[in-house]
Amino acid sequence: MDGPVILDRKTRLLTGATAAGVLLLTGCTSTAENDNGDGGLQTITEGQLTVCSESNYPPFEFEQDGEMVGLDMDLAAEIAKDNDLEVHHVALTFETMVSGAALDTRQCDIVTSALTMTDERRSVMDFSEPYFDNQLGLVVKDGSDIGSVQDALDSDARVGVMQQTTGDAKAKELGLNSVQFEDVLMFQDLESGGVDAVLDDLVPIAQHSEDYPDFVVVEEVQADDQFGVGVRKGDTAMLDAVNATIERVKEDGTLEEITETWVPVAHQ
Repeated sequence: MDGPVILDRKTRLLTGATAAGVLLLTGCTSTAENDNGDGGLQTITEGQLTVCSESNYPPFEFEQDGEMVGLDMDLAAEIAKDNDLEVHHVALTFETMVSGAALDTRQCDIVTSALTMTDERRSVMDFSEPYFDNQLGLVVKDGSDIGSVQDALDSDARVGVMQQTTGDAKAKELGLNSVQFEDVLMFQDLESGGVDAVLDDLVPIAQHSEDYPDFVVVEEVQADDQFGVGVRKGDTAMLDAVNATIERVKEDGTLEEITETWVPVAHQ
C-alpha cells in the first residue's frame, strides 16, 4: 500500500473519514486460556479474542458513540471472524503494550495499536506480517516561522512527540528539542502554544486537523516504519492465525477497503 502524502508544503490536511460499520465489543476476560476451534488456537477467554489498544489514537483506534472503532479495530474484527470468535476490547497505555507486559500477563491475546515493528519490541513480542506503511510529518500552526525540520533545529523549537513512538525516536535521531507526551494531548499543546511543532504519524495528524483546522504539515519526514499486530512471544498458533487473516484481507481487497474508509489523507 502506498503511504499517505501531503501534496505541498502548505497544503492543508484532508479530513472527513467516514465511520464504517462497527462490531459490538462484548464480553469479559478471565485469567485462564481456552482452546477454540480444533484446539490449536488458545485465547484468554473461550469464544473471545481479547484485543488491546489505546483508547484515543484516531483513525486507528478511538471511541465513537460508546464503541471502539478505527482501522485497527476493523482488522481485529476480521481476525476474530476468521476464527469464529467475538471481539473484546481492552484499553491500555501504550507503554504497557509495547513492553510486552500486557501480553505476558494475559491481559490480551493480540495488540493492535498502530505498533511499529522494531528490533527492541521483537525481543518482547512476536509480530505479524505488516499491514500498514507509515510516514511521519512535522506539523505547525499556519503562520508559524517554522517551515522545515532544519528551521525547528535552528530555532531550538519545542517539538511535541508521543513517548516510545517512531516520532519520539526520529526526533532524537534528528537532534530536535523534543517534549514527550503520554498521549495525543501534544496536539492541544500545539494549539495553545505549549509546543511549537509536533512530529507524529501523518495519518493521526490529518485526523486531528478536524479539530484544529489551522494545522499544516511543513515537512514530510521519512521513516522505515511498518505496523504489525503483536502477539505473545512464542504463541505460534495465534501468530499463524493473525497472518492468515492479513494475507486474506490483502488478497481479497478487504484491507484496502478498510484503509480507504479510515485514512483521511490523499494518496498518489
